[in-house]
Amino acid sequence: MHYTDFPDAPASGVQICAVADIPKGGFLACMIGEFPVLVVAGPKAYVNACPHQFLPLDHRGNEVIGADGTSILCTNHGASFDLETGAGTAGLGLGCELTPIPTCISGGDLVVAE
Repeated sequence: MHYTDFPDAPASGVQICAVADIPKGGFLACMIGEFPVLVVAGPKAYVNACPHQFLPLDHRGNEVIGADGTSILCTNHGASFDLETGAGTAGLGLGCELTPIPTCISGGDLVVAE
């Protein structure tokens, strides 16, 4: 699924968060209106919805970043996704991928890009 396929996807130029608010080696889950966003180091942003069941990746806790720091985990059922690409790497994530949100940095903020 592409980011723009979501009817409530924020438009380009909308602020997601301040870059300084993104924890090193961690994640930031936030809402832009009614739209769920997961920001990880890089910084990179994904729609905060597991493609397996569309529940938020942090639905059952804060263990979203894998111990090796290279994967994103769904806390609901353990699906694993590559932090850099969003591609499914293990469990129910295989054959799926997270939906990336195009971003850029503007004035110290992470914003939705075109």
